[in-house]
Amino acid sequence: MASIEPENSFENKRIAIDTLPRYQEVDLNGISGKLLVKNLIRISLGFVAVAIFFGYIFLYAEENLPFDIIAAVALLLFALLYFNIWKMQKIYGYALRERDIIYRRGFLITKTTIISFNRIQHVSISRGVLDKMLGIATLSIFTAGGSGSDIRISGLEPELAQTLKEALVIKISEDGDATI
Repeated sequence: MASIEPENSFENKRIAIDTLPRYQEVDLNGISGKLLVKNLIRISLGFVAVAIFFGYIFLYAEENLPFDIIAAVALLLFALLYFNIWKMQKIYGYALRERDIIYRRGFLITKTTIISFNRIQHVSISRGVLDKMLGIATLSIFTAGGSGSDIRISGLEPELAQTLKEALVIKISEDGDATI
């Protein structure tokens, strides 16, 4: 009696890690400097709110309150926030490749996210009040299983965000057709 061999035999070949493409070597596209302006406005509004709060405390609090220490800590915190967003602006970057999208952000802790097109569920564009005033948009990319967007690329020109969204939708449909 002849043995029955499965029609589709399973293979799981080993990959040489040194032959894989290095995402660190990809030239990333920067984002608009208008995002820096948006973040400066947001932090400045917070600073004004904290300054008003401290002014109120200074006028009506007891004299034994260590106001100068609290104010110095608050000023240091805001100085660090300003420095952080200024440095982060230089780090933000994204790139579309043949099979995936890369997004890098962060300053003290740099985070790079790479999502293959076949994992993307949908893409959306959003614009808040400051975004509309500054002429920028945010592109959000969602994958399966996530409760929120996996990548949020803020500070894009609205036309560019729309172009990227359309390119991703085309790539998603191409990958979906290839797997059917």
